[in-house]
Amino acid sequence: MTAAQRMMAKMGWKEGQGLGKQEQGIVTPLMARKTDRRAGVIVNASETKPQSEKKVKSVNFNGPPTRVLLLRNMVGPGEVDDELEDEVASECAKYGTVTRVLIFEITEPNFPTDEAVRIFVQFERLEETTKALVDLNGRYFGGRVVSATFYDEERFSQNELAPLPGEIPGF
Repeated sequence: MTAAQRMMAKMGWKEGQGLGKQEQGIVTPLMARKTDRRAGVIVNASETKPQSEKKVKSVNFNGPPTRVLLLRNMVGPGEVDDELEDEVASECAKYGTVTRVLIFEITEPNFPTDEAVRIFVQFERLEETTKALVDLNGRYFGGRVVSATFYDEERFSQNELAPLPGEIPGF
């Protein structure tokens, strides 16, 4: 028995019983669950999942891996500022060596807002791009859900950054 359990047992508590006069309270202890490197939340131990039940994140690869990552819906039209390129570069540096970041904004009227700002990140190696795609796809950034896909290196090197005809429905 832990010290806390011994102290509670002196007050009449028995394992498996709820806390309180009518045993109406929680039965399992509260625990800290880590959410990232520096943060956590307090949860009821009965709500924590064992390691074996952890949900594995699945990512749909849009084609063979490339060294260029395309991020869409990170910001909306008109929200590109002078610091965005540096923010993206420093965030993506966690996954490897970033060799180039380009931001391409489509200003055509009635263009879908989630497709209007295309952020391209070129990495040194394929593995780095793949790690970034797995982690960034579906992640929230400023209240938006980011869409990450591989992008053709040849098109990128020729600065062909606009979507191909038919790539975006209706445009």
